[in-house]
Parts: sequence; structure tokens; C-alpha cells
Amino acid sequence: MSLTYARQPVARRDQPVANEKHKEQPVTRRDPFTQSSHLPFAIVCLIVLMIAAMLTSGSALAQSENTPMSLGDVLQKSTQGAPAPRVYLKLPQTVPIPRNNPVRTNPAAATQPAGPGQIAPNTTTGQSSQGEPARTTESPTVEQAETQEPAPPKIQPGGIAKLKLEALLSSDGQVLQRGVNWRVFEEKRDKNSRLPLLHNVDGGSIDLELDPGSYVVYAGYGYANLTKRIVLEKAGNYSESFNLQAGAVRLNAVATGDVPLDASILTFDIYNRDTTDGDTQKLLVQNVKPEHVVKLTEGTYHVVSSYGASNAKVRGDIEILSGKLINVTMIHSAAKVTLRLVSEPGGEALANTVWTVLTPGGDVVKRAIGAFPTLALTAGDYTAIAKQNDEVYNRDFSVDSGLDRDIEVLAKVQ
Repeated sequence: MSLTYARQPVARRDQPVANEKHKEQPVTRRDPFTQSSHLPFAIVCLIVLMIAAMLTSGSALAQSENTPMSLGDVLQKSTQGAPAPRVYLKLPQTVPIPRNNPVRTNPAAATQPAGPGQIAPNTTTGQSSQGEPARTTESPTVEQAETQEPAPPKIQPGGIAKLKLEALLSSDGQVLQRGVNWRVFEEKRDKNSRLPLLHNVDGGSIDLELDPGSYVVYAGYGYANLTKRIVLEKAGNYSESFNLQAGAVRLNAVATGDVPLDASILTFDIYNRDTTDGDTQKLLVQNVKPEHVVKLTEGTYHVVSSYGASNAKVRGDIEILSGKLINVTMIHSAAKVTLRLVSEPGGEALANTVWTVLTPGGDVVKRAIGAFPTLALTAGDYTAIAKQNDEVYNRDFSVDSGLDRDIEVLAKVQ
């Protein structure tokens, strides 16, 4: 870019003036700069720099529109000579080595022998197949494990095998001297698919004489039992111990305040957990009398105590320990009441009376027929309704725990 400036000719003093009116007329200049005839060098340089900056920004804008800038280059240029940035992510000192993925073997290649320097398929190490055999990683399937049966024992026939059987309640307990039921069966089933029973003996330790062979022996101690398969390979003396892991419980019940209850109408039911049916409770022993010892396998059981045949029931869990006898006393909040329909207080009870006992909500608790039925009821409020022929009588009464009494209903129309 160049600048051209035009200057007017100036008349000299020694030249004649053509026109008098131009004698004192000032000179007219077209130069926009009034002080100097030359541009300052600094102004020219500033203009040149401005023009160059405009051209550079235009090219950079065109580049940014067409090709994105490299952020890595920008960071590399901006961080040259700068101190290292602070690290805010704390890495672990040790990084666990990832486990190798299982190697998939080609079934077709597995049948081919491995060559020298090759790894034999289905081996845990990289040893060559020409070396000592390596342990395989394959394991038998569930179907194969179920079909695998133990090899039949080698029986040497002839002679007598003497077998001594004894039972214990726990591993460190003493041998039971009585109360054990022993049953010995042949292992081979008969034509009815049943195990033939050879011996059925009650007692403590027993001695049996059997032919060499395989037998199934059952030992029962109350509701605890254990079954074993015993093999007598040849004639000789044998002994087998049965650890029943059993204990016992003695049950009783009283009313609140340690008031004795009528044992003739007091019973207990024992349940165990049936894990095969959704962990439900299964009735194991029914109608156990008070102070009766029940022998059970070690574990947890649920006990229901019933006082009479009405609503007086309590329940709880007990823990049976092997080799131990535990005493359990359950507490009822109940009492017995005797119902009597009388024509006057203290009079004789009328026969052939139909009784109905209701709760305050109207639920039927018990029905009975007779002159003076006796009921065991849970403590609370009740209504007794007596029907004699076509007449109906009623009375409200309360039951207090441990307090047995008579309830008289007057045969009078209300």
C-alpha cells in the first residue's frame, strides 16, 4: 500500500504577479496532515501491524471453522516450562493382577496329540504331553456323580460273623444299657421290594451271629434313630457304635403363680421343622402327659400345651441337647369352671341342659350338654347360655387364672 500526496506550486517573490488579487492570497494545501510533510515512521508501522493482525485472525478463524484445534497441542504449548500439576487422584500402591480367562479348547484339536513344545489341552500347567501326566481340570458332571456307585464288597462266604452293637447319646457319652430298639435287615430286597427283617431286639448293647454279607441296621431310642449299612466281609468278630446325638425332655405346666393344674386334662404336642416342605411344622409327638420323658434327636422343637379341650393353650420352642435331660414347665393363664343351671342359688343342677360359652365378641368357645359340664378356659370374660327345653337363660361371668369355681345360671326368665 502506497500513499501519494500532491502539492500546489508556490509563486516566488521575484516572479511577476499576473493578477493583483492573487498577491496576498494564502496557499491552499490538500495534504491532510498539517504539521509535517512526511508521515511519522511510528504511525506507518502501527498501521502495518494492524493490517497484519487482521489478516492473521481471518486465517485462524477460517482454520477453526474447517479443522478443530488440537487440545493436546494447546496444552503442550501452554505447559512448556511450567511446574508439574498437582495430582488429586490417589492410585493404589499395588494393583491386583487380573485372572486369566479360561482357555476355550477346540474339541477337534483336543483329539490330536500335542507336538513337541506344545501344551497339551485340558491341563493346569504348560508341561508338554511327552512329560509326566498333568492333572486335568475337568471334573465329572452331576449326572456322572449320581450314576457312580460304590463297588460291591467282596464277601467271603462260610463261617459265622459275630457282630456287637452299642448305642450312645453323644460322642463323649456312655453306652446306653436299655431303651434301644435294634432292627437288622438284609440288604437285598425280596420280591415285594422290602428289606427282610432278621432281628428285632430291645435293650442296650447286643451281640448277634450273622452270615458274612451286607446288612442294614436300625437303632431307635424314643423318637431319635439312626440307620447304618454294615458289611461283614468274612467270618470274624465285628463291633459297631451308633452315636444317636439325642437328648430328652420332661414337660409340665402350671397356672400363673405356680398354681398346680389338673394333670388329667393337661397334654402336650411336639412339632419339628419340616425343611422339605417350606420349613413348616410337622407333628411329631401328640398327647404327651405331664412328667413324661420324651427322647428326641438334638435340635429345636415347638411345643403346644393344651389345658382341656377349649381355648386354654400356650406354646413355645425348646432346644434339645445331645446327652442332656431338660425339664420344661409352661405357664397357663387359665382355670376350670363348672356350669350349673339351677332354679335357685345353691340348688340342684338341672339335667339335659345344652350349654354354649361365648366371648364378648360373640365367638363360640365351647358347646356342651349335661347338668354340670366342666371347662378349662383362658382368663377373661365370657357369656354362658343355657337352653332347657324351649327356655333360654344366660349369664355373664369372668375367669381368673388358677381360680377354679362353679358358675350358676338361674332358670328364671329375665
